[in-house]
Amino acid sequence: MEVRQTAEGRAPASRAALPARKLRIVSGDEKRLFTLGEDNTNLRVNDRIDRESICGAVSPCVLSLEAVVENPFNIFHVSVTIQDVNDNAPQFDREFVAIEMIESTPPGARFPLGSGRDPDIGVNSLQNYQLNPNPLFSLAVRESSDGTKQPELVLEKSLDREKQRNHHLILTAVDGGDPVRSGTIQININVTDANDNPPVFTKEIYKVRLLEYLPKHSLAFQVKATDDDEGTNAEITYSFSDIANTARQLFTLDSRTGDVKVAGPLDYEEGKYYEATVEAKDGGGLSAHAKVHIDILDANDNAPTLSLLPILNPIPEDSIPSTVVAVINVRDRDSGHNGEVNCNIDGDLPFRLEPSSENTYKLITASALDRETVSAYNITITARDR
Repeated sequence: MEVRQTAEGRAPASRAALPARKLRIVSGDEKRLFTLGEDNTNLRVNDRIDRESICGAVSPCVLSLEAVVENPFNIFHVSVTIQDVNDNAPQFDREFVAIEMIESTPPGARFPLGSGRDPDIGVNSLQNYQLNPNPLFSLAVRESSDGTKQPELVLEKSLDREKQRNHHLILTAVDGGDPVRSGTIQININVTDANDNPPVFTKEIYKVRLLEYLPKHSLAFQVKATDDDEGTNAEITYSFSDIANTARQLFTLDSRTGDVKVAGPLDYEEGKYYEATVEAKDGGGLSAHAKVHIDILDANDNAPTLSLLPILNPIPEDSIPSTVVAVINVRDRDSGHNGEVNCNIDGDLPFRLEPSSENTYKLITASALDRETVSAYNITITARDR
């Protein structure tokens, strides 16, 4: 964990003076995780920090805090960088993967295998795959455009169903931590009799863009495959052969029609991109695979939120202009223009807002105050996104 801080105000805060000046944390990301020590000068960890639950795949993982002292007033902006440790082993979303191969499958044919997941980042994340040695099969690892590694099983020699109908392999996913962590999945291969034509998808990659407020049960998109065989060998069923648990909770696939529907709330702030592999299998056991790339588009579905820290209340009427009255913290969970926020004071009042940091404003006096003329002010602060 790395901590950086900046300060602003009318005077620097010496370490010895901090307890008397009432140093305290007033706002910030995951404020509950930190506390000030008994000496009121050291920032301490208050609860276990799980980088993966806070930042997911985002790197660097930085938490922002604001602290204040009094007499004189001073604001500290603290940035805490959470560093990753290798506390997660790679995992597959299932224990077994079943593959049916026709005995006439030519050498060189490839079959996608389930991808491993590792919430750690950098060298601690999933780095490679290993396959136990087998003269008939080898492993190829393809890197997707988003940097994830996709394992594929490669047939090296012709199959003979009469000699051996089933093959059992173990795929291992390893990370780059010290010590190395790993996870495994069993591959069961069933060799079937000949079926002339495998299914063929209309697209190799389905690229889909969905608005985040798309209602539940609505049709998101459709995958389609055709088969030139007849009878049961031409009957196609669809399934997800590789999909993360988070995406599985959001989308369902109709095994007969290939319709993919929304099953859960799409939230751009929770997930911007999903990837899956769809399998089309005919009645004779032949299959084809297509990739699905789903981009979630941001909608302006979050209003800005304001939190207020009063500094002076009541305010002495002889306060000089630019006296800090309160600190306002503004947040908006949307992104881009939808998350850019401006703050304004409604009405003609002897106060103004001054930006303090990216998400913080100071409410300060703009001119002299006269209690005999006006003894109290009601101030409305409005935050609007773009």
